[in-house]
Amino acid sequence: MEKRDLQDSAHSEPVDCLAGIFTARRDLLTPIRKAVLKGLPLTVDEGDTLTMLYGHRELGWTEIPVGPDGYVKVADLRRALVHDGGKLSRRMKVYQDRGLIEVKRSDDRHKRVEKLRITENGIKLAKVAWERYRKFASNLLAGVSQADIEAHCRVNDAISAAISAKRQNPWDGLAG
Repeated sequence: MEKRDLQDSAHSEPVDCLAGIFTARRDLLTPIRKAVLKGLPLTVDEGDTLTMLYGHRELGWTEIPVGPDGYVKVADLRRALVHDGGKLSRRMKVYQDRGLIEVKRSDDRHKRVEKLRITENGIKLAKVAWERYRKFASNLLAGVSQADIEAHCRVNDAISAAISAKRQNPWDGLAG
């Protein structure tokens, strides 16, 4: 995929916006590992999972429902994760053994994990990661105007809303 200098371009195409999201995600992985998660016993995926649980339990995030007891449904968390939600099932035992989450299992014979919540130990790690992430973002975007930051957030919200609106027939008509 050819990168263009959007500053010199007469206009940007919508595909440039979407491609830029993938490029930015790729470029963010190393600094997140080396700055945000430095010294923490977390991979990027683990940091993503714990931060998501922390944000919903402690910061009032509303993307996924949280029960009054602080538990979230595994299926809801899996859909909300930035990274591979399929790995969540395999990692829950590890998170539980490390004291980062608590689980509630189904009553059926399979005893599947249906819900989970972050523990106090998980909150401590996630809080450090979240505060570092906020500082990293502030430093990274220090030269970007508040208006551009707000426009970028609106574009991301519009992308998510357009995809969510298509969930009944997810990809019909999206590619033309």
